[in-house]
Amino acid sequence: MSKVLTVIRKEYIERVHSKAFLIGTLLGPLFMGALVIGPSLLADATGDQARTVAVVDRTGRVVGPLETALAEREDSYVTLTELDCASGEAACLEDLKAMVLAEEADAGLVIPADFFANPEATFYNTAVGAVVLRDDALGPALNQVLQDERFRRENLDPALRAKLFARTGWNTLKLTADAESAQNAEVGIIGGFMMVMIIYIMVLVYGQQNLTVVIEEKTSRMVEVLLASLRPEQLMLGKVLGIGLAALTQVAVWTVAGAAVSAQGLVVAGAEISLSLFGPWFWLNFFVFFLLGYFLYASLYAGIGAMCNSVQDSQQFSVVLTMGMVVPILLMTVVIKAPDQPLATILSLVPFFSPILMFMRISVSNPPLWQVVTSWVLLAGTIWLANKVAGQLFRAGILLYGATPTWGSLAKALRG
Repeated sequence: MSKVLTVIRKEYIERVHSKAFLIGTLLGPLFMGALVIGPSLLADATGDQARTVAVVDRTGRVVGPLETALAEREDSYVTLTELDCASGEAACLEDLKAMVLAEEADAGLVIPADFFANPEATFYNTAVGAVVLRDDALGPALNQVLQDERFRRENLDPALRAKLFARTGWNTLKLTADAESAQNAEVGIIGGFMMVMIIYIMVLVYGQQNLTVVIEEKTSRMVEVLLASLRPEQLMLGKVLGIGLAALTQVAVWTVAGAAVSAQGLVVAGAEISLSLFGPWFWLNFFVFFLLGYFLYASLYAGIGAMCNSVQDSQQFSVVLTMGMVVPILLMTVVIKAPDQPLATILSLVPFFSPILMFMRISVSNPPLWQVVTSWVLLAGTIWLANKVAGQLFRAGILLYGATPTWGSLAKALRG
């Protein structure tokens, strides 16, 4: 056991003393923040960018109310430029098209003379992206103008409009067997997504480090010196545990940094994120699935590394393992939309998917305890099998040099 501890200490110290570890530890939270917060910031910046719309108003009564409606909806970034059609409607329309083509206006809007009786408008643009301007700003504001005019024509009280189009406010409470508590769905989804991405990145990065380290020591013949005093299984275990301890250290630093930042107030997509909102059950499952996911993939990466003579040789095998983490990322929308449906339940119990999908279910829902525990047990059992497979590959391949590995040679090593 002391020999295994020596390997663990060696691998751990090499990792935490490396520049890559220090840079990753410092820049990791910034990268994750940019990954989660960046899209919403870019969306806000894009949404607030000034837009000019050239307007031909054949009713003569839409532009003013439309500007008022845009201001009330806080879409003041849209500026309307009404064209003077004294020279004729045909010439006016050509002027509008010329402005859009010359990029003097971001879009063009033509309001027909019978708009209030037949509410159809024509929208001119040069890029598909301008449709967002139509649907998010001009469309709702124009609908409001139409409704106000129809209320006026019917001599109805303007206050009636507010009553008819009032929206429901929601007070969402999460029920547990013991109590009920306020719930913010956005916080659960965003927080769960942030932690899932940490699991995904760390498991792949540190799992693949086992592969590259084994290949480097094999090609440098350092492994021959190590195996003079260690069994192959001990060497593999020491590397997996040592590198995993370095990964756990980095995650712990990130978690503390995240708690410190959220304590000062962190708002993402309009939702305030605080790590204190996630209870002990959330954090227990985060570390359990992180560790189990790491040990599952790290063992297999180490076994593949022992069979290969270069990183290039390993690509055909490692890409299969990588897909085991990529596929559940692609399936996360299934879990978020219907976390308690049979499909989400079955997918989250697949051991290679559990670190991502079961943890996401825990973030957005309250899956039964037996399902969570079952995923732990299935993962632990799969890790045991993976270690046997990886150990056999490690023993068969660690001292083999020269031959390019194939799927057939891997199968032969497992049979042997």
